[in-house]
Amino acid sequence: MVDDIEMPPELAETLYRQNEIDRAAAGQKAPVSGFTYKGVRLESRWAVLRELEDMKRIVDAMPELMSRRLETIWCDSNAGATYSMTVKDRLWIPDLKWAISEAVVDSVGGHNGVTLDGDAPAGMDIDPYWPGDYP
Repeated sequence: MVDDIEMPPELAETLYRQNEIDRAAAGQKAPVSGFTYKGVRLESRWAVLRELEDMKRIVDAMPELMSRRLETIWCDSNAGATYSMTVKDRLWIPDLKWAISEAVVDSVGGHNGVTLDGDAPAGMDIDPYWPGDYP
């Protein structure tokens, strides 16, 4: 939960305007911010069409028995190629981390970080990875 903070009205207005500029610059918007695809709830912070399509490709790139273990994928439009994924209760296995990482790299080209949550991998992170950044 985020606490309310006091700020001058001018600052609040400036922050609001900057958020609207960032949202508009994120790309073409979809009519919805999320939907369920092959049993996985996909959501984009700012309903960015490209991000929703990328998440569909991530699910498709995973072996079916691995993708069925996922409950949600959320893309943080504000951070770009940053994902939060929730694993269904009691379905975590260690190989899932690598299946997710491979699927994201194969379908999107890389990522700025993935956070995994659920009953077993609570708070586990996959470090940012862009294959072209490594010799």
